[in-house]
Amino acid sequence: MTQNIYQTTLSGFKKLKDELVKRETELRSKIADTINEMRNQGDLKENDGYAMALESQYVNEERILELKEKIKTTKIVKDKRKDIVGVGDIVTLKNGKTVKYEITGEDDANPLEGKISYLSPIGKAIMGKKLNAKIIISTPAGNTEYTIEAIA
Repeated sequence: MTQNIYQTTLSGFKKLKDELVKRETELRSKIADTINEMRNQGDLKENDGYAMALESQYVNEERILELKEKIKTTKIVKDKRKDIVGVGDIVTLKNGKTVKYEITGEDDANPLEGKISYLSPIGKAIMGKKLNAKIIISTPAGNTEYTIEAIA
């Protein structure tokens, strides 16, 4: 069995650890309280609140396991090279118009903030590419060619 290495920045790693702590303490306790409260209401077969609380508990525990695995297999990326695109870089692309993207780990991605995962289609297209390289990004509207104008 091979383990996947999860790449992220230091701030992304801290977010993972913070979420894990919150889920293991606050959220786990809150869900347990809800389960106890629902259990005290009587007949559990027809208690939708109890079923929903159990489902919340299951989802929370699954996410805790996922976070622990990610933390265990995380590689914190400190990209010092600015001639090749890597995780943590801010990349400026141009094709008539200019767009900037910060390359992040999966959990830090937020396209509305210009943060894209290195595993996204755009991230995959530009990872490891050099300054001034021409890349083609496939979109539903077709292929678009960009030039890597800057790597910061």
